[in-house]
Amino acid sequence: MIRDSQPSSLSKEIVTDSDAEIESNPSFEDRDASRMNNKSSKSLSSSLTEIQKSKSIKLVTEKSKKRPRSRPTMTISKRLKTATGRRAINGALTEAGPSKTSTAGSKGSSLRLTNNTGTNAKDKYHETERIIPSDIDPSKTTPLEVDIRRFDRAKTAAEAALALLIDDPRVLESADAEVSDVPHMPDCSRTPRIRKIRFGEWEIDTWYAAPYPEEYSILQTLHICEYCLKYMKTEYVARRHKLKCPMRHPPGDEIYRDGPISIFEVDGRKNKIYCQNLCLIAKMFLDHKTLYYDVEPFLFYVMTEADQSGCHLVGYFSKEKRSNSNYNLSCILTLPVHQRKGYGNLLIDFSYLLTKKENTVGTPEKPLSDLGLLSYRSYWRNVLFHALRNVTGSISISKLSQESAMTLDDVISTLEINDILVKDKELGTYVMVVDRELIEAHCQAVAAKGYLTLKPEKLKWTPFILGRNPGILTFNESVYSQSSLDL
Repeated sequence: MIRDSQPSSLSKEIVTDSDAEIESNPSFEDRDASRMNNKSSKSLSSSLTEIQKSKSIKLVTEKSKKRPRSRPTMTISKRLKTATGRRAINGALTEAGPSKTSTAGSKGSSLRLTNNTGTNAKDKYHETERIIPSDIDPSKTTPLEVDIRRFDRAKTAAEAALALLIDDPRVLESADAEVSDVPHMPDCSRTPRIRKIRFGEWEIDTWYAAPYPEEYSILQTLHICEYCLKYMKTEYVARRHKLKCPMRHPPGDEIYRDGPISIFEVDGRKNKIYCQNLCLIAKMFLDHKTLYYDVEPFLFYVMTEADQSGCHLVGYFSKEKRSNSNYNLSCILTLPVHQRKGYGNLLIDFSYLLTKKENTVGTPEKPLSDLGLLSYRSYWRNVLFHALRNVTGSISISKLSQESAMTLDDVISTLEINDILVKDKELGTYVMVVDRELIEAHCQAVAAKGYLTLKPEKLKWTPFILGRNPGILTFNESVYSQSSLDL
């Protein structure tokens, strides 16, 4: 290297000294070792690093100054000189109207596309799509008188349906007929409920809404296993469940059997899920049903029809385990597909049979529904007419109550409705006037229907009550303990 005698700058001096060291130390390893041992060389290297950094910054600055200017952004007018650009701008100008007739290459056009002021070309193109006030046609958005009348009729019908809480589809048909001219009217006036249930081989239309979970309540058809009463969403799931369901009869004890008819006693505490599902099914056919999930204080007596595949549900009634009002029945249901066969009277008669086994009188829980009241009045009339049919001498109301296990109020009301218990205007007392021919004709008409009747000798059941300590006491034990306390 060439060494300058008079360096012009500090950088040249540093380079000269470093070159001198390189010449004096031909070996690279020896030179590094000498630098590590020399403190002055460390300071020199640090100053060299700082100078090199400043030198690199200067070089970068000089390069940036010598860098050629970048290619200027193409103006909008130059972009539009292509064939595609010309067609696009000519089409836009044609749609805009005769006032904007400038071409793509004209510099004085109303669009000012050649004037590159920094705005986006897309925004300037959309300026041609703005709606002119003269082009607005409000007649297409203004509702006509026909539309207003249709809306008012639909609103009135929806408010009326919601106010009355209508669930019966037959009643809703008349409301739908009033707004039948309204196209695509939403079914918002009806409360959401399941319309049908697939129960075994039957597809049954429901009458009222039941509090099933939300994901099941929105279904039109609910599939229910006729043995375990599990509810499912689809037919595929129901078929799969039928192959795996282990139950072929209700859980609990079979306490009565007469041919294909069987009655099972199910404890709400021991079989909680089954009894809850049974109550949900009953709610779809009973308007005044309020018990859904609190089933532990009740006993359920389930009637079934047996065949080769299993015991099929016909109906049931529930009864409180401990009733202070002598209620022998809380809720009763016969499935619609098994109605008009005498099963309702058979269930009522069975509840009174259990009451007779307990050596007491009973009555259904009040108030009764409309169908329940009709069923009970029919049963009470049949029982009292059969009792009066066999009477030869005089009989009292108390005697009728003991033989039928009916309360005195139920006996008196039934006799009054059938014009048997009348008031003597001369004596001011009540007497029973029995028409033998009327009673005989009624009993023959009932026998001609061929309904099933209970056979008390086939009942295998022992009444029980709840004791003070946890457990079950039989009725005889409870009576014995009570008599011993009285002594």
